[in-house]
Amino acid sequence: MSARRNLGALALLLALSVPIASSAAAPTPTTTPSTRFSTATVASLRARIATILRAARSGALRGAHVAFLAIDAKRGTLIDAIHPDDDFIPASTFKLVVGSASLDRFGPEDRFVTTLSTDGTRAGTALHGDLILRGGGDPTLDGKTLRDAALAVARTGITRIDGAVLLDDTAFRYPSALYRPGWAWDDLTYGYGAPTSALSLDENALHITVAPGPQPGSAVTLSVSPETPSLQIENRAITGSSEASDTIDAMRPWNDPNVVRIIGVIPQGANAPDRFRVAVENPQAFIGDAFLADLEANGVAVAAGMRTGALPPQATTIWQHRSPPLATILARMWQPSDNFIAEMLFRHFGGARPERAWLQRVGIDPHTLTIVDGSGLSAYDRITPRALVRILQYDRAPQRKAIVEAALPLSGIRGTLKGRFRDPVLRGKVNAKTGSVNHVRTLAGYLSTQRHGTVTFALLVNDWMDRGPGAMKRLDAVRGAILRAIVTAP
Repeated sequence: MSARRNLGALALLLALSVPIASSAAAPTPTTTPSTRFSTATVASLRARIATILRAARSGALRGAHVAFLAIDAKRGTLIDAIHPDDDFIPASTFKLVVGSASLDRFGPEDRFVTTLSTDGTRAGTALHGDLILRGGGDPTLDGKTLRDAALAVARTGITRIDGAVLLDDTAFRYPSALYRPGWAWDDLTYGYGAPTSALSLDENALHITVAPGPQPGSAVTLSVSPETPSLQIENRAITGSSEASDTIDAMRPWNDPNVVRIIGVIPQGANAPDRFRVAVENPQAFIGDAFLADLEANGVAVAAGMRTGALPPQATTIWQHRSPPLATILARMWQPSDNFIAEMLFRHFGGARPERAWLQRVGIDPHTLTIVDGSGLSAYDRITPRALVRILQYDRAPQRKAIVEAALPLSGIRGTLKGRFRDPVLRGKVNAKTGSVNHVRTLAGYLSTQRHGTVTFALLVNDWMDRGPGAMKRLDAVRGAILRAIVTAP
């Protein structure tokens, strides 16, 4: 190792260990004793990792931009650093930012409240006035909960509302267009690219099931849930022969966002139907139509339909719903990598400006990031390995550690890592957030070693030519080899 590399490594170690020690000073419980990474072990690991990456550059990582940063989570010892300050497209590892910031700011028991109120007066079974449904930014509000709200109205004895259903989605402090800059237009049709609103239902997406028709050449059979007039589904897909390739897809005409067309071919006798989710363009119309239908199903007629506006100051609450706690919502976001929840939390937090202030407070230079959204779906997002590791280290504090570990995917066991790193050495040892968009694969989290306790790491790959059969398996083989080397280090 050259003198320059020695000095660089020392500078990086100091930069990481000083602020990290301040946030993780309290001892954390452990079930197995751990020893320090010795100088010899670190040197051996760096050589081994360099060998793995050097070999991969002619194969699985040809032409890719790779960064890796790993430290001893308890002691701050630098294990390896490869381009730790380069900016990378983070994909869904960006969800660590909004999730950790929200947990720190609002606490694990924070809940989103949806209310149903009225500013009217009763006259027998009639309500003279409006019924106001106000969203509190709950990303988990679903059809069952909305039906409970309609049932609550019916149980009061009301059968007629002379006014309207007023939809109030003004709760978010951070205003936003339906979609964030840098989102690919061809993502916007699907559920993972759904728009957000403080008053949202079923993640603003419909579930579509496509099954073969009775014979080749016939239209496919569609099932749509929930049914809604706020989005028109056009069935243009056909049933193919039993030898046909499955090309079923959805597309939204550029000049008619309230239409989704189901296109392509599904083979006759397909083993299972195709299932996917399509985004609803108008969240207010979606939840308003659903609520009006629920009221009608419970015998409550609404004279003036629905409209939008803010909750009047003199309204009386007749029903409310509290979301699961934030700790639970984090798991529902991180484990399956849910973009909608991330964007809802991003708006609840207040957007990029307060996130930058939070990053600075926890010891990260906000100028090293580009923050456009909460999910990492934007092509404009950027983050460094150092920032990801710093956030993960901040979450080692006793009040957050167990919550964060339980909310993250776990190799071979849950979430987006359930099917990865399942060999005996790594199964249950990689507790990390994944990230995946075109030409990007990222991974950041914690690694449980056999002798040295927990390692915090970020392994980011950009400009990856993910083509050809088995490309993902080859990449995972490289990443697994690096992680395995650290887990088994003597």
